[in-house]
Amino acid sequence: MTDLKRYRIHYRINGEPASLLISSFEVPGLEQAELEILLHHVREPRAAGDAPWEDPVHPSEASRLSELGVSDIQIEEESR
Repeated sequence: MTDLKRYRIHYRINGEPASLLISSFEVPGLEQAELEILLHHVREPRAAGDAPWEDPVHPSEASRLSELGVSDIQIEEESR
């Protein structure tokens, strides 16, 4: 738990394979992977979320991922 590990996030963007490398003390969850992908691909990321009283059809993050064409997200530990 105290060892910083490297994780590779594999995904497709508009059908093309892509990947990111991140460091974390714990295995990143799907939500963290989605945020890392958005931060990597969105030119001007802004902190925006859905208001607690809103009931959107799709959460903001899911909508942005869909707009970017992101799919097939997989996370694996990078071997040293």
